[in-house]
Amino acid sequence: MGHPSGRSGLVSTALSMSEPIAPATLGDPLVKAFELFWHPVCTVDELLLAGSHPLAVRLLGRRIAVARVESGGLLAVADRCLHRSTRLSVGWVEGETIRCAYHGWRWAGDGRCVEIPSMPLGPIPERACIGSYDIEERYGLIWLRLDGRAGTGIPAHPAYDSVDEAPLKILQGVPYTWPVGAARRVENFVDLAHFAWVHDGSLGRRDEPVPPMPSVARESGELRFSFDPPDMEVDETALFGHSEHRMPMPLTVSIDFWLAGGARRHLWMTACPIDRATTRTFWTVARSDDRDGDDAPHMAFQARVLAEDAPVVCHQDPPEIHLEPGFELSVRTDRVSIEYRRWLSQMAAAATAGPSALHDLLRESRSSISLAP
Repeated sequence: MGHPSGRSGLVSTALSMSEPIAPATLGDPLVKAFELFWHPVCTVDELLLAGSHPLAVRLLGRRIAVARVESGGLLAVADRCLHRSTRLSVGWVEGETIRCAYHGWRWAGDGRCVEIPSMPLGPIPERACIGSYDIEERYGLIWLRLDGRAGTGIPAHPAYDSVDEAPLKILQGVPYTWPVGAARRVENFVDLAHFAWVHDGSLGRRDEPVPPMPSVARESGELRFSFDPPDMEVDETALFGHSEHRMPMPLTVSIDFWLAGGARRHLWMTACPIDRATTRTFWTVARSDDRDGDDAPHMAFQARVLAEDAPVVCHQDPPEIHLEPGFELSVRTDRVSIEYRRWLSQMAAAATAGPSALHDLLRESRSSISLAP
């Protein structure tokens, strides 16, 4: 197993009472698809910092209160008391429930009200039930799934899941929130043509703007391809070398890098869709070399790459990805993006047909399908 170390900081997910909620997205087929998958909403440490209070998070435009209850388990319910609409995240955890701060109504993890203090003899109205969601802890993150009917799983994290005798040293990056849709954030990670322009001198060369044309395959619910960067001198902390890319659909990227000297490094990210136009990215880097060395230079290089990406990614207009043909113009060197968007479109159509159709689509992809150039 890999072991986490050297966490570089925390960012609160607490939301101000005046923060506007995103418009309803009930008619968006891609949102319907995303609801069927697992997404991280906070780190385990952020939940710990909430203390005895639930933590307010947002996922796909929904306000949700997450909490660790007395037994050590987790619960996730709609962040709104049905009585007078006070957010449950300003209440507190009591036993296996959340108590509302306004009138003391207590809510269980299945969304049902179990106590109304002003009516101790009951009855509790049958309508006293709020939304509840699947919740799991894995890889130092708290994951939610709004709709479990498609039977999807949490995306794999090879650095954590590795059974190698010499585990990688894993560093958790600080989560960051950008004003861009989650699919665009993911697409940026695997856009091979942007390296020469956005990362000239760090990960690419502007005098070599033509990227390789990788073979892209679907396998086990992932897009997979390999990439060889141009010959160039790079920082010794760079994730640079032959790389094997795995994209657990729909919003995760996992990349293994093999350096010239044989060392292995790994980059993993997953994009949480706060709403259609806002994304919180959770990420780690890992390495087999320089295990006892200073972690700061390795994280500093990643900060440099993010600083290069942010000005362009955060100014994509519209911020959410549009999948209808002709809305944006793709060319053949956009091969990975084209195949990513193709699968997203198929997932959106499948989710519209029903959760079982999405389940079948992912199951069908388990045999490797080589996508033609």
